[in-house]
Amino acid sequence: MLTKNDLIEEFQTIGVEAGDSLLVHSSYKSFGGVEGGPQIVIDALLDVLGDEGTLIMPTFNFDFCTGEPWDARETPSHMGVITELVRKDPRSRRVFHPIYSFAIIGKQAEFLTRERYKSSYGRNSLFGKLRELDGKIMVIGLRYNDSMTFFHHVEELEGVDYRYLKTFTGMVTDEDGNTYEDSFQMLVRDIEKGVETMVDPMGALAEEAGVIAVRQVGQAKVSLMKANAIYDFTAREMRRDPKLLYRIASPDQPAN
Repeated sequence: MLTKNDLIEEFQTIGVEAGDSLLVHSSYKSFGGVEGGPQIVIDALLDVLGDEGTLIMPTFNFDFCTGEPWDARETPSHMGVITELVRKDPRSRRVFHPIYSFAIIGKQAEFLTRERYKSSYGRNSLFGKLRELDGKIMVIGLRYNDSMTFFHHVEELEGVDYRYLKTFTGMVTDEDGNTYEDSFQMLVRDIEKGVETMVDPMGALAEEAGVIAVRQVGQAKVSLMKANAIYDFTAREMRRDPKLLYRIASPDQPAN
């Protein structure tokens, strides 16, 4: 069983520093056991980040894309137990986006949540703002294909021919209880071309190049990268080989 002190030491060793703005994609179960449960992981991260740091958790929920209403105060995260605990934490603030929302605790929470932007991955999205802050991204116990939404931010800004912007419209409720209809955009894959998301090859290449640091923490593979460094690396490598970020599904294999 990992203790809080174990986690603090491991997070510091891999490269998390006091004052960082840190986006964390997580699988709590991947650790194999944490003394005190998932809240201890959050507490350990906040201790390492300190008063000047910022913890960012994805609280994505894709029901809006199928016509369900979204409530900034109540709609749960679909991204795991740690993210839902942060969403419910009275210290946290939530990014207003019915598909790609985030729950944030720390110094930069107001800066990261003040704008109600439309495009999930655009220049003024959370991903763009993370780059403005020279922030970092951590992946705990997940494949890059199941976590690194940041790669779609690179695709949108650099431009690709296998995805396109799609608009989703529905009812949203803000933190003050105001409900209204609104529209938001997401860069989606072209399913008619058989496009399937597959970013693991880019992640492996970035690890090999040293852009992503990797460490074993308990039973979990933990990866850490600087947002600007992985952006620059990905933008360069995708121009050389776009298939590092997608593949065409075979006729008998459904696309992701």
